[in-house]
Amino acid sequence: MANTTKKSGIGKHIISFAFMIALTIAAFYLVINNVVSKGWILPLILILAVIQVILQLFTFMHLDQKGSNYYTFFMIVGIFVAVISAIGIIVM
Repeated sequence: MANTTKKSGIGKHIISFAFMIALTIAAFYLVINNVVSKGWILPLILILAVIQVILQLFTFMHLDQKGSNYYTFFMIVGIFVAVISAIGIIVM
């Protein structure tokens, strides 16, 4: 039974990795080929980046596992501090 769980975990990582590569290629394609207007490129890339970060957190940081509330709390606090710091730098 342990081998089955391990194989499904590896499959999950491979599928997630392939999806992350696809998101990166999509962002690259948007910029290189001028698919959308210049005003829409940054918001679309940011949306793709947020999707990729969430996917990475749940895949590689195991935030989808039971009992990870402690880590999730500190991840949210870290993101909050980063956003406040970025806003402070921009305002200065």
